[in-house]
Amino acid sequence: MLRPGQVEDYAQQAAAAFDRLELDILLDMARRIRKTDYMTEGANWLAERAQALGATRQHLAERMDALMAATAPQVAFVFAQAMLEAEAQDNRFYRAAGQPEPEGIGTSPVAQQIVQSGYRRTMNTLYNLTQTRALMGNHNLPVAVQEQLGAILDRGHLGAVTGAFSVDEVVRRGIRDLAEQGVTAITYPSGHTDKLEVVILRAMRTGINQTAMDISQHNADSMGVDIMELTAHGGARTGDGGQDFTNHSWWQGKLVSLSGQPGYLSLHDIGYGDVRGFAGANCRHNWHPFWPGISKPAYTQEMLDEYNAPKFPYNGKLLTEEEADRRQRALERQIRRWKREYALAKETDQPDLQRRAATRLAASRGRLEDFLQQTGRHKQQLRETVPGFGRSEASSAVWAARR
Repeated sequence: MLRPGQVEDYAQQAAAAFDRLELDILLDMARRIRKTDYMTEGANWLAERAQALGATRQHLAERMDALMAATAPQVAFVFAQAMLEAEAQDNRFYRAAGQPEPEGIGTSPVAQQIVQSGYRRTMNTLYNLTQTRALMGNHNLPVAVQEQLGAILDRGHLGAVTGAFSVDEVVRRGIRDLAEQGVTAITYPSGHTDKLEVVILRAMRTGINQTAMDISQHNADSMGVDIMELTAHGGARTGDGGQDFTNHSWWQGKLVSLSGQPGYLSLHDIGYGDVRGFAGANCRHNWHPFWPGISKPAYTQEMLDEYNAPKFPYNGKLLTEEEADRRQRALERQIRRWKREYALAKETDQPDLQRRAATRLAASRGRLEDFLQQTGRHKQQLRETVPGFGRSEASSAVWAARR
């Protein structure tokens, strides 16, 4: 098993291998926005637009092919580390109960196959994202990026030819839109979009957690263990609020029988295999072996109640962990947004935009620091990172904000 915090840490490490991709795509789109002749009309505009979209598509294909090859070893290493940690966690429970340990990943062909399968499944999720064909009606990354750039170019063209905005203002507005939106990775038939950073982190979180769960279940099956204890964490999703598998806060920390023994939760009760249930998409819950009458429960009811209790003071109110997480991530997203705008403005030689981004970045950092100080929560540096915005850019942004 992996504890919820460990699932998140390993997922962040694996997702970091793809961090440069988003900025590369944004920089490429920013250059197209900067070079486009917005005053062209009619068929010439369509040709201008098509050339920009085609160049972006080619750039994306080249970057994805190179990136998937370059990141595979990094992600594989994180996966291996995570699964060895999951095995070590499980073994502690076997030893504490006086039970023999299962065969380790290093010597078990079945366990090795489980790890390799989980890794390939996760990487295939990202590989499918880059394909031009529609999966279940979705527009994947190449088409979604073209649609995003096309919409920005069309708005700019309309504003320029009607005289509503100057060409310089059109470019600035396009850069601001890019920085605010990030990269659109998937467009669903409903019109909902998922951003690239969200898709990658979700794939890593889900893949690592499901593989660790599979390792624990394999060990339990091989050792004749039937009862598993579910992990718990603050901020667990509540679903529809009822006593069903969509309400993770209801079943977390409880015991489940793999065979369906009465008196315990069943696999059906926790939504095993359902994307909304235990170890489904974005879920950080896992499990470990439990021997009734021998094992000591990891959680008391008081501990579980405490997870959902408001306890983080902020601006005169108490926030639950779920509310505090949501607020902190929103503040972190704002920091990434202004870092992106600063990098894009620098790439396209927009000093006014650079100064604006530096000022907003300083204000966003101040709001996050105030939030952390009031709530006593910890800074999550990886969540604020934008590749290409290093010490030099940070120093320049600080001076720009002061000016």
